[in-house]
Amino acid sequence: MLNLLKNILKNIASYIPLDYFIRASYYPLFKKDFAKSLKVPTFKNREELWDYTIKNYINSKTPITYVEFGVWKGESIKYFASENKNTNSIFIGLDSFEGLPEDWGISMKKGTFNTDGNVPKVNDERIKFVKGWFQVSWDKANLLISDNLESQLFVHYDADIYSSTLFALTKMDSFHKHYYAIFDEFFGEEATALYAYLKSYDAKVEFIAKTDHEGLPNQLLCKIIPKVSELKGYK
Repeated sequence: MLNLLKNILKNIASYIPLDYFIRASYYPLFKKDFAKSLKVPTFKNREELWDYTIKNYINSKTPITYVEFGVWKGESIKYFASENKNTNSIFIGLDSFEGLPEDWGISMKKGTFNTDGNVPKVNDERIKFVKGWFQVSWDKANLLISDNLESQLFVHYDADIYSSTLFALTKMDSFHKHYYAIFDEFFGEEATALYAYLKSYDAKVEFIAKTDHEGLPNQLLCKIIPKVSELKGYK
């Protein structure tokens, strides 16, 4: 009887798209591993979360190296740059400007957020855009970040999809430096990417604040602590 039931469930499962299984896994992730993220202070929208971050976790009197994965029209990178007037700060935005490299969820198709390759117009020389797919353009971004590692490091993860977010997390780990970060679409693929990164690299995360979407974190502010930074006493 048990074997029959297993076979029935296997047959049913074979007709369900894999994406549905992946999306279902988000809920137990927040039930157990990321349960603390549900208990942090909650803000009404991402602008309020940004202001809270800038006021409490980004020192405007010292230079900052701000790295953004996923720029689109540049709203967030412009916002953070406008609130940090330090002339030695640098704001680095990585994006292909060709849209999503693959489908994201059910409704967001490959190519969504395409700007026809056009980077946002800015009048702040501290803002640098690195155009191209992350894995192709990373060497250039790596040089920009490495040259400014003495500054406070802050990362804005807005790549949306699992593969791109995981790539970004692993590359930032290579700098062996504690840093604060915001995930812009945390519930979903960005959360599973963070989980995979933490497990693979034995890193730690401290949840700080969030916005809410149906009881789960939408945007999330946190501190990421790479393992090597702990071992070597880096900050």
